[in-house]
Formats: sequence, structure tokens, C-alpha cells
Amino acid sequence: MNSYTEKTGRAPDFRVAYKRLPARQRLFQHMRSNVHWAADDDQSRQWSIWPEFESVARQPIPESDEPLECGTATMWVLFDQPEYREDLRQWLRVGQVGFLMAGAERIAHFTVLELLGREADAQPSAPADGLRPPLT
Repeated sequence: MNSYTEKTGRAPDFRVAYKRLPARQRLFQHMRSNVHWAADDDQSRQWSIWPEFESVARQPIPESDEPLECGTATMWVLFDQPEYREDLRQWLRVGQVGFLMAGAERIAHFTVLELLGREADAQPSAPADGLRPPLT
């Protein structure tokens, strides 16, 4: 399978640093996991955002390769409706913590490293330290 950039013709939405958690579900390239934000008290709320795991050189790994236990991944927002993205932007910040989910099971912990593509364009400029204010 081609990378999501090749498949969609657009840039990813953000990049994360992840760490696999002990879970029944394994990590694999182009998995269709959901995202749950750690700061969200609603445990049932999940976002359709898919990871594309990267090599140490920040290139998408082949589907035949297993993702690293800890590494980086670009993240792809599945739904492009304006209302969906507007709601997501309430959560999406550099430094924000979340989980890759397989149903109700947390399979990886991640931290947002940078906003990319249309998400970078949609956010106000970050301060010099690269961190955005916490959610209010």
C-alpha cells in the first residue's frame, strides 16, 4: 500500500511521539485505530484519526515492517467536515496527550509533537517555545 500522502495527495494533520502499551491488539502500519484525548473525561468519545508509523528517518515504514515500540507517527484526520475539524481543534495542541485505541482498549500512548498541513495553517502561531497554552 502507498503512503497516505501518496494515496490522498495531501499532508498529514499532525505528528506524534508514541509508546506502545501492553495490549492484546498489536500495532501495525495503516491500522484503523481511533484516538482518545487523555484530558477528555468522556471515555466514550473517540476521534477517527489514523496513524502512519515512521522509521527513525521519519519516512513511512512499509506495511510488512512492524512499528517500533517507541517512535513517531504522522496522524491523519479521517473526516474532513468543517464541524468535525472545528470540534477537534479544541483538543489538538502541541504537547497534548492521547491514546491510540482499539475499541475500548488503549494500545499506545502519544504526545502531539507538531501540527502539519491544514491543521498547522488553522492554528494561531505558536510561541517561541513551540508550546501552546493548555485547554481551558
